[in-house]
Amino acid sequence: MENKGTVYFFTGLSGAGKSTVGGLFYRRLKNTKPNAVYLDGDEIRVAFGEDVGYTQEERLRWAGRIFRVCKLLSDQGIDVVCCSIAMFDTVRRWNRENIPNYKEIYIRVKKETLLRRNQKGLYTSGSNVVGVDLPFDEPKSPDLILQNDGDRTPLELVEEVERIFYPNIVENPINNTDYWDQYYRNQICSTQPSPFAQYVATLVEPGKTLIDLGCGNGRDSLFFAKQGMQVVAIDLSRSAIDQLNQQPVENARFVCGDFIASDVHQPDSYDYAYSRFTIHAINQKQETMLLQTMFRALKPGGKFFIEVRSVNDPLYGKGKAVERNAFFYDNHYRRFIVRDELAHGLENCGFRVEYVKEQTGFAPYGNDDPPVIRIAAAKPQV
Repeated sequence: MENKGTVYFFTGLSGAGKSTVGGLFYRRLKNTKPNAVYLDGDEIRVAFGEDVGYTQEERLRWAGRIFRVCKLLSDQGIDVVCCSIAMFDTVRRWNRENIPNYKEIYIRVKKETLLRRNQKGLYTSGSNVVGVDLPFDEPKSPDLILQNDGDRTPLELVEEVERIFYPNIVENPINNTDYWDQYYRNQICSTQPSPFAQYVATLVEPGKTLIDLGCGNGRDSLFFAKQGMQVVAIDLSRSAIDQLNQQPVENARFVCGDFIASDVHQPDSYDYAYSRFTIHAINQKQETMLLQTMFRALKPGGKFFIEVRSVNDPLYGKGKAVERNAFFYDNHYRRFIVRDELAHGLENCGFRVEYVKEQTGFAPYGNDDPPVIRIAAAKPQV
């Protein structure tokens, strides 16, 4: 089989947090790899029958079984998240020689941390315990070492795993300026409001202030202005903003700049924030910054309206993978969004999610009608 799966091996001593971190990584991976499999060392013992004990020799034999299963699954194109101690040089060497897509994550903790956790009472029993009376081979060349003494949350550790395995752009701001400048110079774009703008117009009050994040050619901004809204619209494309400013509109202001960190985002300055097809144009780190910025910039009771591409979009997976759920395709960057993760991200910033739905029919374009996500979230009243 050409497209083999990846085996993610989370290893560490008992109490290091393998199952916690590896389990969370698996749940996030499952959103985009539905056939991914999770193998926990303790659970798979029960499933296979505990015919192997816990001496050094028996542990080594058991580790060999686990990774032969991992190879069997990955050879069939299935991603496997395996959480087990299995601290043997011979096992790790076999993995690298026999599993083409093998990622090793060593979760390291201080001895005092292990003793403090000691969830299974192993470190006080001292019988056939790796790290107590059984020696272990500490990983010598893991793909990633995570220090897990409680200074970071499991989510922060998982995000580091994702950054390491998709390193190209996750830490760097995404800048599609050249692409969009050329697009707006050369393309004839629709001036009719999007279906999403028409939907949002039924939920807002005239006379209120709305920020349009990534306004493009301004078709939705101009529509909101005609509905009596006070509109501030931001886009990084100088071509688009220059065209919009050639014909000034009384209650709309068009600004060329970064919609994430623009100086126009003052505390408690907007009644509404509007983002259509822009969050999937920025990376995860930028998304978090944007949500935090909008929470500060909205007035108490203000609403944040979002429409964005989903991981269920037919375009998902096309092009070069550069980050989790993100690809360069057709000369620019797209990151596809997991509905529940975006909703939770809003909630983590303090928003109250009032509406969330993913379906087709929201954003038809020509013959295309991909499933997209719509969310309405509110900043609570003081």
